[in-house]
Parts: sequence; structure tokens; C-alpha cells
Amino acid sequence: MKKIFYLGLIALFASCIKKDPPAPTGEIKVRFVNAVLGSTPQDMFVNGIKDPNSAPLNYGQFSPYFTATSGDNAFAFAEVGTTEGLGNAGTRGTFSIGDNASVFYFRLLERNGSELAAGITLDDNTPVEGKAKVKFMHLNSNLDNFISFLQEDPADDTKKIAIDPGVAFANASKYYTLEPGAKLFARATGMAEDLLINVDLKAGKNYTIWIDGPSDSELVSHPILQN
Repeated sequence: MKKIFYLGLIALFASCIKKDPPAPTGEIKVRFVNAVLGSTPQDMFVNGIKDPNSAPLNYGQFSPYFTATSGDNAFAFAEVGTTEGLGNAGTRGTFSIGDNASVFYFRLLERNGSELAAGITLDDNTPVEGKAKVKFMHLNSNLDNFISFLQEDPADDTKKIAIDPGVAFANASKYYTLEPGAKLFARATGMAEDLLINVDLKAGKNYTIWIDGPSDSELVSHPILQN
């Protein structure tokens, strides 16, 4: 009898312990970006289910933002026609309500075998009145070195002012607040001249500019308007 009574006390005590309520869930916004030069069109999967609202992405293309649920999410890229979200490359992350994110499909550095990979960057879509906000990314798998970003000196168009001294491969810079219409450049060791980034910055707009290229001495810019 004593043993049974003892177990009963344990059960009673356990029933009195308060459990943490489940974390609240809500909407997040996610987009996909195909940054693999020479890739075939890619279908996109969220938690193993194909995104039905986005057309397959060719190299250089990006989807509109779509709605997903906060918390843990898995994303993958796969050849068109693949029925399961395992595909070529995948990644996962945990998101808070209201987050905005971009999922990139890219190649790892040549010295790492140029394998296909996926990565997530959070997007800040809050505008600054009268200014443009810009985030830079380095995705040139041929270039195991930093890419620096500059802008034309508004007081002297023969000079350039540094914005970010060096973004490492598969990394994103912080956001920089810039004047509308500023001329932007990318620079890497071994390049004969700086790359003029093909973007027309507008006031109140936010941008991600990712850089890749077919070699370690040639850069190509890809601006994405976020808002």
C-alpha cells in the first residue's frame, strides 16, 4: 500500500506542474532565388511540398514573396518534375512572426567541389524616407576572396567612396542607407577595373544586390527589389 500511495503522490505532483504554452505562430514571407550559373529551371519546396504559386526559376530569376508559417521551416530546390522536396540542395531555419527571408540556390567555392547548396538571408523591408537601403552578397564560387563595394563620390565623379570593405563568399553585408541614384561598384582582387552595378536606386526602396561571375576576374551583378 505504501508503494502505491507513493506513486500516487508523484502523479499528483506531476499534474500540478505547468507546461509552457506553445509558441505563437503567424505569417512570414519567403522568396526563392536561383543563383546557379548554367542550372536547369528549379522547382521550389517548402517542408517537402512544392510551392504551387511560383513558376520554375531559371538562373538569375527570383520568385515573388509568398506566405509561410513561422517556426521551423525546410526549403529545397529540385529539377522541374521532381515530386519530393529532397532535390539538389536544401536548408532550414527557424523564423519569427513577421520575418521576411530569401532562400538562395548557389554553388560552393571551387576548392570545396562547387557543390550545390542553399542558404537563407533575412530581408529588411522597412523603408527609410528619402533614402535607399542596400544589402550586398558575394556568390561568385570562382572567387575565394572578398568583394568590396563602393559608390561614386557625389562631389567628384572621378573618385569612389568605400561602402563595405569586403564581403566574404556566401555572406551578406548589413544594410546600408544610400542616396537615391547613387552609382555603385563592386571590386575584387585580380580585376582590371571595377564593376558598375546595374541598379537605379529609388527613395524608399530596399535592395539585395548579389554578385557572381563566370571566373575569378569577372563579376556580374543581380539587383533584387525587396519592397
